Amino acid sequence: MTGRTPPWTTDRPTLERALPVAEVLRILRHELRDCGTRIDTERAPLEPFVLSRRAYEELFSAAAGLLALLRRAVLESAPTRAGRLSALGLAPDGHQYPLFSDDEDFEERYCAAMARPDVIIGAQGPQFIEFNVSGAFGGPAETHLLTRVWNEVYAHGGKGDAPFFGHDPLAARAAFFERVCDEAGLPRSVALVGSPYEQDKAATSRYYDIEVDVLRRRGMHAEFFEPDRLPHGLGLPERLDYPVGLRYFATADWTARGQSLDPVRSVLASGCLLLPSQSSYLLANKKVLAWLSEGLPWMSETDRALVGRYVPWSRVVRETKAEWRGRYVDLPELLLAGQEQFVLKKAIGMMGREVLIGRLTTPAQWAATVERALTDEDSIVQLYTESVPYELEMCDASETTAERVAVAPVLSPMLFGGRPGGCYARYFPSGESGVVSVYGQGAMENAVLTGVPR
Repeated sequence: MTGRTPPWTTDRPTLERALPVAEVLRILRHELRDCGTRIDTERAPLEPFVLSRRAYEELFSAAAGLLALLRRAVLESAPTRAGRLSALGLAPDGHQYPLFSDDEDFEERYCAAMARPDVIIGAQGPQFIEFNVSGAFGGPAETHLLTRVWNEVYAHGGKGDAPFFGHDPLAARAAFFERVCDEAGLPRSVALVGSPYEQDKAATSRYYDIEVDVLRRRGMHAEFFEPDRLPHGLGLPERLDYPVGLRYFATADWTARGQSLDPVRSVLASGCLLLPSQSSYLLANKKVLAWLSEGLPWMSETDRALVGRYVPWSRVVRETKAEWRGRYVDLPELLLAGQEQFVLKKAIGMMGREVLIGRLTTPAQWAATVERALTDEDSIVQLYTESVPYELEMCDASETTAERVAVAPVLSPMLFGGRPGGCYARYFPSGESGVVSVYGQGAMENAVLTGVPR
């Protein structure tokens, strides 16, 4: 890949690194230890991705607007949970999403509580290619730590003022938990439910302990719980010591390795507000983003303009006609004839699994995948967005010299309770583009920051 910093970031602040490469690598390795990153083995970044303040804040305002539309699209698709599942082509018993609460008000109130969209910066600016809506997405702890690293590195070894600004995801999520507890009249007591297994089989629970520490420093009672400590670790059945919890796991990962969900069901049955609600996964279903792209009857002109600006053309794959550049065409024929223009994605998926980029696929594989998607009606097609390269300074983990490499990052502004919570990034240090995922394809991680006004 060749190219220079994209036009969308040309007015970003520039700062000079004050520490030698070896010292930067030492700080990175120390701060990110046992958090599932590949700082020890891969080419590591020597700076954050830096945007202008306008561009940085635009990511969050667009994310919040689109998330509100996703929520409305799901809730208005049908008046009942069974109807919404049916609208998404899912079994009415909801077995794909096994941790629904019986409290529909809770399900609807907190379905959009936490979100991390994935954004590609194309020639026309940011394009939101999907939304992760859950409590299990990666990025909060990494962004928290990397922001601390870059402010230390670029503040002359920690002896100057912090040169970068970034919303702190852990502080933002803690503030959300405080609001939930206060609004519900509950004690400020939060359980983080997860497993170190999710963090690349980490040897310790440090990844979660970092967030527990942030919560405790704000005066909250907080603790991390692995599944074998549930439900008794929360005081059950005699009492509920943690009335609010973070659902820091993906049910598909737990069930795939034989982990029972019964302890979590016991926690939910006790009345614990395990956030976000299971209905969040309905918003994350990629079909909903395709619905918005196609347009829904209740959408205003402002809604349609927001989607048109930030969401690449997307449709649910099925035997139908679709509007394409001002005219209606046969969708299957369009997909087969225009392979290089499109990406196929399973509607339910994570970590870049079952995503197929037409231009990186053989015609035979593309045709077979289109045929399967038409039969199962479980996928969407999306217009491919070419990332405008960003030149990032980095260094091989075994060297002491730096170089700038043009990379194609995926940026992820995070929202907690609808408020900004920092921006995470993944990219391939080689400069390759493609399906960018940390655990799926081995991408490197970084934070997205902006300069502090002087």
